[in-house]
Parts: sequence; C-alpha cells; structure tokens
Amino acid sequence: MASSFDEKKLAELLAIIGKEKSLTEVLENEILSVFNSRGENAVKVLKENNLQKLILDEDISIWEVKGRSTTYIVIENSFCECTDFQFRVLRKGQKTLCYHLLAKIIGEKLEVFNTRYLSSDEYNQILEQRIKNK
Repeated sequence: MASSFDEKKLAELLAIIGKEKSLTEVLENEILSVFNSRGENAVKVLKENNLQKLILDEDISIWEVKGRSTTYIVIENSFCECTDFQFRVLRKGQKTLCYHLLAKIIGEKLEVFNTRYLSSDEYNQILEQRIKNK
C-alpha cells in the first residue's frame, strides 16, 4: 500500500534532514528521489519562500502553502485542503500526503518558513473564508 511506503520514506527523509539541517543539494536530491514530482513541488515551495506559519497562540497554529494556482491551508501534519489530498489521500488512500503537506513537514523541520501572528478575528476570518469558498 502506498501510504505505508510514504510513511516509511518520510521517516527516513526526516532522519536525513536532522543531519543536513538545511536544504542542501544532497537533501534536495533525496527529496526528489523519494517523492518524485511531489518532492520537486515541495522543494519549489521552500525555495520560493511560499510557506507561512500562522499563529493564533502558543497552542493554535495553521500553515499556508502557496501552490501552483492558489494558497492552501495545512493543519498539523495531517490535513491539507487541496483536492489532491482530499481525493488521493482521504478518499482513495493512495498516498499519505500531498506536496503542500510535504513542504510543510520539511519546511518546519528545517525552519524554512515565515511566521505571522494572528488576532482571533483574523484567524476566524481565514477559516470562515475557506468555508465560504468550498
């Protein structure tokens, strides 16, 4: 099953990230070899500085990942609002993550992201806007 393969490869990749500590050529090549086009897109997100952590308080944060056509919300290491995640991960179980989620996991581990602090109103507006657009 693809999902257990993804989980195993992600664990191996995180071990390499722990050693490299930055997006080196070695790490980039490893990401590409393990996750193919998902890895290529995730690396692009990180290189183009398109990952942002939105913090409400010390216990609540969400992530924004700018994709090819829009920006997606990622929650923890377990959910992305993109159609790839919803279709291939949630519905079919073919994968355990999309490239947005992969970029978030790698970017967080490497500390390659922007941070924005939100008020309660801003946080609620973001979530309400997402619900209205669905």
